[in-house]
Amino acid sequence: MMKHYKTLLASLALIIMTTAIAGCGVKTVPVSGKVTVDGVPAENIRVVFQADSTDQEVAPVAIGKTDKDGVYSLALAKTKKKGAAPGNYAVFLVWQDPEAEENPIEGQTVANECPYNLPTRVNSGELRFEVPEKGTKEANFDFDSSEENYNVPVGV
Repeated sequence: MMKHYKTLLASLALIIMTTAIAGCGVKTVPVSGKVTVDGVPAENIRVVFQADSTDQEVAPVAIGKTDKDGVYSLALAKTKKKGAAPGNYAVFLVWQDPEAEENPIEGQTVANECPYNLPTRVNSGELRFEVPEKGTKEANFDFDSSEENYNVPVGV
């Protein structure tokens, strides 16, 4: 009897572990790109890919941050797993002030003005991108300030 009980427990443990691993096993592919404004690399831009799917287990949020060359790579927001799940996304871009400070009197964060003329649409969900099944290094966002409406989103 005890032998069957141990076998049953071992089988149950294997099923639970397999289910847990499968649930965490969102397929990701490498996604990177560049953000420029008037041909100039935009540094410290948080790039957020929000899946069109309502099933967040299928296509969770992926984020990245641009470096001095305007280049970013995505990783899943929740698990930090590199890449993004293939599929369609709304893309949001927000400049993050690297020198932002907490204002101890007002309890708010004080940020400098954004140095880039980012268009209003970067934070409206209008930007779209489809992550291909094999990933991409071409998830680029280029803006021309002479052709855009501006209302600079600033984040900290």
